[in-house]
Amino acid sequence: MKADNQPDGRSRSRGGLRVFSLSVSLAFLLVGCSRSSSDEPLRVTTLQAAMATPDQVEELDLYYRRLSSFPPQILRLRNLKRLTLRTCRVGELPITIASLTGLTALDMGETSLTNLTPGVGSLTNLSRLWLNDNALASLPGELGALQHLEYLNCDRNQLSRLPEQTGSLRALKWLRLNNNQLHAMPDDLSGLAQNLKTLYLMGNPIPDEERTRIRKALPNCTVYFDGAR
Repeated sequence: MKADNQPDGRSRSRGGLRVFSLSVSLAFLLVGCSRSSSDEPLRVTTLQAAMATPDQVEELDLYYRRLSSFPPQILRLRNLKRLTLRTCRVGELPITIASLTGLTALDMGETSLTNLTPGVGSLTNLSRLWLNDNALASLPGELGALQHLEYLNCDRNQLSRLPEQTGSLRALKWLRLNNNQLHAMPDDLSGLAQNLKTLYLMGNPIPDEERTRIRKALPNCTVYFDGAR
């Protein structure tokens, strides 16, 4: 039988069998890459797959990868929208994270963070940010620039105070601050009062007087304290 020599993944016949040739440009689909249709965002789970087509990657999920530092290659993913580094012990984010301005979700839970770079303030499209289960003692004031942020998780850190700019996060709907060392919230909570629906403050040494102030400042928000809400 005569072979039909067609390149780039099209089938050809050989000895009665259908043989498929796979172009090099498509090989990355077999390694940590998923997309059920051309209309869906390209999601990858390895750096190798991401670097094969860096301009097409919109979601990079490196959950449970054995990383000891932030991979600089990630900064080449100019169209990245979702980045998950949960459980990767990267220790810190470089200030150059500011270049990933298209990010809408950033998961840095359980990454051994001890400080958060001011560069995060340039990620103005962020709507969801996970910083839980780290060793953060403070947050940068630049966080107040995230005016599209709807969800912020800072559970189980070492926060003793929040920057005043936190009170200006007008889009925020869910704020988790459980198990920190907070004695108070920022003085001005008028920005948070616009949309905040749920505030978790369990496991913090907040006195009764401050609890009363928080509830009055956030009348449409359910606030959870130890033993009461």
